[in-house]
Amino acid sequence: MFTSLLRSVAGFAATVVVALSNSATVLHAADLGREDEISIRGVIVAADPSTRMIIVESPERDTLSYRVLPTMGASSAGDTFSRLRPGVTVDLRYYRVVDLLVAKSTPEIDKEAATLVSDPARGPGILGTGTRARLWALSGTVIRTDLLAKKIDIVTSDGGIPYRTPWIKSAEGQKVLATLKPGDKVTMVFSERTAFEVVPIN
Repeated sequence: MFTSLLRSVAGFAATVVVALSNSATVLHAADLGREDEISIRGVIVAADPSTRMIIVESPERDTLSYRVLPTMGASSAGDTFSRLRPGVTVDLRYYRVVDLLVAKSTPEIDKEAATLVSDPARGPGILGTGTRARLWALSGTVIRTDLLAKKIDIVTSDGGIPYRTPWIKSAEGQKVLATLKPGDKVTMVFSERTAFEVVPIN
C-alpha cells in the first residue's frame, strides 16, 4: 500500500554550472538554507520505518512524500518515528525540493541523471546536520507545461503514470521548461523533500 501511495504522490542556488547538450544544465547544489524551509500541519497517510518515508495529507501542500531525518529536532524529543503512524496529525518542518537537472532526454542526459542519483555527494547539504538530501530522477513524455506554476505534467517512462513535477526552482531549469512542448521526452533530477522536524500533536 505504501509503495503504491508513494508512486502516486512522489514526487538551487547554483555555485557552479556545467553546460550539457539540449540546453540542459546540471547544478552543483549549494547547501539548503532558511529560505528553503517550509512548515505545514497535516495528517499522516502512510509511514515506512525501513525507508523513513512518510506521506502527509495537508490542505497547505496537498498529499506529498517526505524522508524523515534520524533526528527530528529538539521540539520532537529526538527520534520519534515510531509515533508516526497513519491518522496521526503532525506539525512538520522540511526542506523543499530543488532541481539539479531539467533536460530533453538523450542517452547522454539519462546517463548523467543516473550518475547524479548514484552519488550522495551531489545532493544539497542539509543545514546543521552534516548530511545531504538524497536525489531522485524522473523521466517521461510531456503532456503540458505550466509556466506560471513552473511545473510539467508528464506521463512517466516507468509505467505510463500521469505525474505533475515539483516546482522547478532554478533559472536554468526554467529556461529549459520554456522550450518544452507536448510530446517531448524529458529527464529531471530533484532532491527529496527532507523533514528535519516532525512533531505528533495527537
